[in-house]
Amino acid sequence: MKLVILATGILLLTGCATNRDQLYYDAAKSLSKDNTVAQTACWAAVSDIAKGGDNSTKVGAIALAEKCKNNSIKVEPPKRNWFGF
Repeated sequence: MKLVILATGILLLTGCATNRDQLYYDAAKSLSKDNTVAQTACWAAVSDIAKGGDNSTKVGAIALAEKCKNNSIKVEPPKRNWFGF
């Protein structure tokens, strides 16, 4: 009987920790994908501006290129207690 209670407790605690970790990984993956898409769109816009203009427009496009650099949002991993959960 004690073994059944112990096994049930372990399964419940493992399930909670796994779900929390999975949410973290899903959020980090989604943010990474969104950041990549945003950067690609930014560089495409800067490239189009630089192609079709005079020298002052090209200088402006170079200034806009600085804003396309990666300023991604950091997602902190879930905190663990001293049991490791």
